[in-house]
Amino acid sequence: MRAFEDFNNIKEYTTFQKLPAGAYKIKILRAEDTPDALCLLFDIVDGEYQDYFKNKLADDRKSYGADKAKFKGVLRFWYPDGGEHDDSKKRRLKTALKTINDSNRLGIDFTKEWDGAQLSGAVVGMIFRDKEWSYNGKTGFTAQPYSVISLDDLNSGNYKIPEPMTLSPAATAYSAPTAAVPMTPPLDDDLPF
Repeated sequence: MRAFEDFNNIKEYTTFQKLPAGAYKIKILRAEDTPDALCLLFDIVDGEYQDYFKNKLADDRKSYGADKAKFKGVLRFWYPDGGEHDDSKKRRLKTALKTINDSNRLGIDFTKEWDGAQLSGAVVGMIFRDKEWSYNGKTGFTAQPYSVISLDDLNSGNYKIPEPMTLSPAATAYSAPTAAVPMTPPLDDDLPF
């Protein structure tokens, strides 16, 4: 085999374990209010996949560089915008906030102004479902945050993992990259990374 000069400078592919669809116990690390959504930054707190998103960020930084790596433990709750899906957006956000509030006895009155930092440290269950992706002619599935559930429901198995979300045949033929909502990884001193 022929040697190549920059062998020692080439980054290797990693074999980071894929998160399977399922339900996991998560801790909210931070809540960020953006113009369009409430974003919850979280990580898995126990079991085989503990610290999954922290470890994924570290692995991505090694593989792609710190400037391209993004923290992927994010669940967005889109705010109503006057469109046809406003009712479902409101119901989804209210359900999640009530579950987090009740499960952690936070005592937040959501009918008044409140600080998203009050959600930091809250622990709940989160359901992940497989979602199909398509990029540059390749397709696959990745587990994505789907909904928040109480720890009681998580521990008793009182939940259902939704069917995978598949793309339409036209979307899998070609899917141009979409602009992601920029999200700063949680790098505060009081966080574990």
